[in-house]
Amino acid sequence: MVGNSSNIQILFPSPYQIEFSRLRQQLEEAHFAWVTEWKRQQAEFVIENIRFIHDPLWNKRLLSLQAAREGGHWFWRVTHTLAVFEGMSI
Repeated sequence: MVGNSSNIQILFPSPYQIEFSRLRQQLEEAHFAWVTEWKRQQAEFVIENIRFIHDPLWNKRLLSLQAAREGGHWFWRVTHTLAVFEGMSI
């Protein structure tokens, strides 16, 4: 019978007691201080609205993708024309 109780203790040991060392306690305190300081700084952080000046000719510029698609610049109109003729010659 004594052997059975030792087998049960091996399978189900008594609950462990966890003791925090002094170093672990200092780590927890330092982390808590860092977290509170970080949260304080985040509360002070303000995102400013960045506004860009509107360019009325944005879709007519040479390097604009919109101009390339719609042919809004003479360079892109010539490129489209050459591409169409080259495509027809194939």
